[in-house]
Amino acid sequence: MFDSIKESLTHWPAFYGDYNTRNSFIANYRAQVRGVLGGVTFNDNFTIALSYNWLSTEFNHITAEKDTAALKMRYVAPFVSFSFLEKNNLQLSIPVYLGAGQTFYQTKNNDKSNSHFILTYEPSMKATYRIFQYIGISAGVGFRLLLVGNRYIEENFNSPTYTVGVKLFMGDIYRDLKNTLND
Repeated sequence: MFDSIKESLTHWPAFYGDYNTRNSFIANYRAQVRGVLGGVTFNDNFTIALSYNWLSTEFNHITAEKDTAALKMRYVAPFVSFSFLEKNNLQLSIPVYLGAGQTFYQTKNNDKSNSHFILTYEPSMKATYRIFQYIGISAGVGFRLLLVGNRYIEENFNSPTYTVGVKLFMGDIYRDLKNTLND
């Protein structure tokens, strides 16, 4: 694997961008974490990016003052992904996030409480099948582990994660449009 990554890094990088949703569980309820990523990919199989991630599912908490506060999680994460198998239209990859941010409760007046630093580690495995030239379907499983958690928050963020979605091959679209315009 490391030899393949080393070989990939000898190729010219291409822009990489993504918007994703990773499903998991918090306090035994389904939770979604959304992310926006930007970075570079080498040789179509090794990606390095930076992501901003946030908890998009609403979880409410009743404060000591009898106010309702929403649970929040936000973090920035370096991201790497290595595609270890590309055969026919199938691609298998190992994406990994290592994030730093915070969890807290926030009232409707935007008052924050119990804010604390967190450090996340999210390895996973993902399969993508290219149906058409620019469109594929993907699914993945993984785990979110808080290496440093917030002891002031009751909810447990450690959880299996899963993704199911549609993938647009934006790099291929960009490359083909650029080639068409240059001809």
